[in-house]
Amino acid sequence: MVDVVIGVGNEIRGDDRAGLAVIDSLAAAGASVRLVRSDGDPLEMIDTWQDADSVALVDAVTSGSVVGTIHRLDVDDGPLPALLASRSTHLFGIGEAVELARQLGRLPGALVIYGIEGAAFAPGTEMGASVAESVSVVAGELEALMEAADA
Repeated sequence: MVDVVIGVGNEIRGDDRAGLAVIDSLAAAGASVRLVRSDGDPLEMIDTWQDADSVALVDAVTSGSVVGTIHRLDVDDGPLPALLASRSTHLFGIGEAVELARQLGRLPGALVIYGIEGAAFAPGTEMGASVAESVSVVAGELEALMEAADA
């Protein structure tokens, strides 16, 4: 079950739009959970998720994997791998936000991060086809989780 989905990204930076595109897809499908668009501000994310039971966070990442690779990370498994530490295209990485929340005791009941491997982050670029395909896969997985919870 997921009760909040946070999509992180920047509309004008190509693959960095991945998290926002997942939110757009879920909204178009009529998702029955809280959908949040974020620019990656760590305090905003912590405030958004702190009272939630289950959160999915989607962002573009760069780890050297094949573009379009979907990384699924459960925060309960311990400290996040380096791919989320300052590797996001945002000033303060998702990994740092999660670890700050962990130290402050402000993590949600469950938090799963979907990192979609990107490559084109320059302003004015379009989201690549592999990333767009992964956006559809992640949105589909989240829709299935929401439908299962509603059943």
